[in-house]
Amino acid sequence: MTKTKKAIYKHKKTGDLFAIETDEVGQVVSSCGPLLSSDIDAQMLDYDNYWDSEIEADMANFVLLSKAKYMELLEKYGFYSQPVQLSLFDELQRKKEKK
Repeated sequence: MTKTKKAIYKHKKTGDLFAIETDEVGQVVSSCGPLLSSDIDAQMLDYDNYWDSEIEADMANFVLLSKAKYMELLEKYGFYSQPVQLSLFDELQRKKEKK
């Protein structure tokens, strides 16, 4: 079974944030975003794969964000975090702790 990693990435040039799921070698499996929105509904956020090919082609221009940096960006632009966003970071932390 292939291990995947879900994380928040920021595009270097545009600043757009995406949730990107990658496999063990860094290939894009699925994506969701952009995430900065005042009306994100936790029940509606899923990995819809809409941007997968574009993200994969431009992956070098995405930077992995820490939970602290993501929270800082949300606060800076007047947004607040919702459980679905925090769960991505919690999942990453659990995976790190298992290693």
